[in-house]
Amino acid sequence: MAKRRTKQIEGQLSFDFCLDTRNYVVQANSLIGGKQALKLNSSKLIRSAIMQVVRSDEELKPYIISIHDLADLLQVSPENIYRDIEDITEDIIRNPVYVREVSKGKTVRFIKIPWVSRCEYKAGYGVAIKLNEELKPFLLNLKEHYTQYTLGEVLAMKSVYGIRIFEILQSKIMHGNVPDNGSHVIITLQELRECCDCEDKYPAFGNFKNKVLDKARDEINRVSMYDMSYTYVKEGRNVVAIDFFLKFKWNV
Repeated sequence: MAKRRTKQIEGQLSFDFCLDTRNYVVQANSLIGGKQALKLNSSKLIRSAIMQVVRSDEELKPYIISIHDLADLLQVSPENIYRDIEDITEDIIRNPVYVREVSKGKTVRFIKIPWVSRCEYKAGYGVAIKLNEELKPFLLNLKEHYTQYTLGEVLAMKSVYGIRIFEILQSKIMHGNVPDNGSHVIITLQELRECCDCEDKYPAFGNFKNKVLDKARDEINRVSMYDMSYTYVKEGRNVVAIDFFLKFKWNV
């Protein structure tokens, strides 16, 4: 990543956003596996902020991104960003991530962590954002149990469920190691519902399939390096887990 430029905003130092979407979003698997309720553009802004973190960072820095640069990243018009920016920043502030605490392979509880300590639109400057210091263990000095993917892969997605299931699947595959003949990843329906903020949405499985699973599959197949399909794991007549099958497109 190129040297980051800084600017003073109301007496506070902020760093300009790096806009190179070929850079990696790197997160601890435990952060990816938490409950998240952000909407599509809010999810993309948070992942764009996480992409700013570099390996040598020892702290989480404050950043600023202009409305025009944010519009380019989100692939929408500046007019729409001006219209929606308050909703985006409010969504990020109001919807923390819930990181699961696991003991003996079972979820014990969820720990609520706000995404940001600051996220606001500053007229004449853009969006000022600083990730919450409590996220440092999940973003800095990661040596194992982490996942990375290029920012451009999720920015191109048009469904927040596509983003969530894509990164959940990535976190289940050791270093993106998919053999030539493909790889199965089995995830319980309960975990998928929790991660996609669908514990109370789409209670009928048919609706969950249409609104979440099929949309995620279509987006992953459209923009990622994977060809993804899925089948069901059942107990009796009930679907209890999803068996995802991933194969690199060049091996399809």
